[in-house]
Amino acid sequence: MAIKHFETIFVSPDGRIRAGWRILMQIILSLLFLIPLQLLAAQFGGRNMQIVAGGIAITLAIWTAAWILDKRPITDFGLRMNTQWWKDCLVGFLVASVVMFLMVLGMWLLGWAEFSGFGWNRTSDRSFLWMLGGYVVTMALVGFYEELWARGYQLKNMTEGFYTGRNRYVAGLIAIGISSLAFGALHLGNPNVTFLGILVIVLAGVMLALPYVVTGQLGYSVGLHFAWNVVQGAVFGLPVSGNLFRQSVLQLQVTGPELWTGGRFGPEGGFFGIIGVVLIVIFMVAWLRIQGYSMTISEELTRPPSPKHT
Repeated sequence: MAIKHFETIFVSPDGRIRAGWRILMQIILSLLFLIPLQLLAAQFGGRNMQIVAGGIAITLAIWTAAWILDKRPITDFGLRMNTQWWKDCLVGFLVASVVMFLMVLGMWLLGWAEFSGFGWNRTSDRSFLWMLGGYVVTMALVGFYEELWARGYQLKNMTEGFYTGRNRYVAGLIAIGISSLAFGALHLGNPNVTFLGILVIVLAGVMLALPYVVTGQLGYSVGLHFAWNVVQGAVFGLPVSGNLFRQSVLQLQVTGPELWTGGRFGPEGGFFGIIGVVLIVIFMVAWLRIQGYSMTISEELTRPPSPKHT
């Protein structure tokens, strides 16, 4: 009897390892892939190469966990990448781009940001287009693998773990809260980090979770995440969570109060970041309703794996 009770701590009624243990083991798998690939990337390239290595490591770790631990294909984690998925991704990209433009416009109208030139006028040994293209590609990878990890795998497993058969909405809300806090914690080591910056990133985690839990797919979230990073960094030259890209298309100097502009951490380190998150949530809720979605937790997040998985 004691052995049977002990087994239930680790194994769920469907015969799979319980969701909490799956999450823990997936994190360990991520480190096992990440550390050697990051060390290898450091020998052959700089920051961009390490980001690429990180994206490969996280994706491999989730694919392995999906196959061995979750007994389901990796597409079950919001990656059913059909035509609709890519349309959603484009909508997410456009929404975040418009909001970022409004944030910068607001800072400019208040006299807190001024234009100082173009990125191609900066002196560099490397081609402007080459550096810009490299940054865009790495930000696309960051948007993809961070969403796959934080929302696709972690949030889905948390929702499944807290789900008892009747409380999908409550389970989803708990999972959103925990996964968003974890998303904020991932940025604690970023340059120029502040308490307000982490708070805004936690709120951004909730924002990015919203379209995923409603649709069951990551298209919107990946598009939002990608645009937030690339428009902020590659177009306007503002720090992205403390990381600055100096060859942006537009060179802006931000001089306003850090409490609002975020200073060296970027817009997500100030009240403008909070405004941006709120605007994106408003736009996304309106768009999802137009698309016919009910604002509740999708069954995709608690649907058991099919008998056959790849």
